[in-house]
Amino acid sequence: MLPAMTVARAASARRRVLFAAVAAVLFMLALFTQLAAAPDPPPPVSLAAQLADGSWAMTVPAAWLAAPVPAVRRGDLLDILAVKQGDRAYASPVAFAVVVVSSDERSLVIQVNEDDASAIALARGGGLLLVPLLRSTR
Repeated sequence: MLPAMTVARAASARRRVLFAAVAAVLFMLALFTQLAAAPDPPPPVSLAAQLADGSWAMTVPAAWLAAPVPAVRRGDLLDILAVKQGDRAYASPVAFAVVVVSSDERSLVIQVNEDDASAIALARGGGLLLVPLLRSTR
């Protein structure tokens, strides 16, 4: 066999050691990046888990409102009035101290008990519009 066609064993042994060392370094880097990575964020809490005991979340569409919702944040308290417009206009209180869960330009999500939910639904079923009143924190 010609010397140019043979591979020296010393060169192939050095290559094997070099490849093994590179593989070990890459393995250690991969292991380190996995350990150093930030832990996964906790899963988001469902809306049902955020509600108080014995309460429900209710969405009030903006079309049900006679007045726009004031600038509210999560946890603010609202009183809700039902109003009838026309010749014999009147207003009556429907729900007191309902808690705001979320609000946007299309709807208002509130936390209500069974009495407040029934009163709001009955007022709306009777053709009344709702007026949300923001309670003061003082």
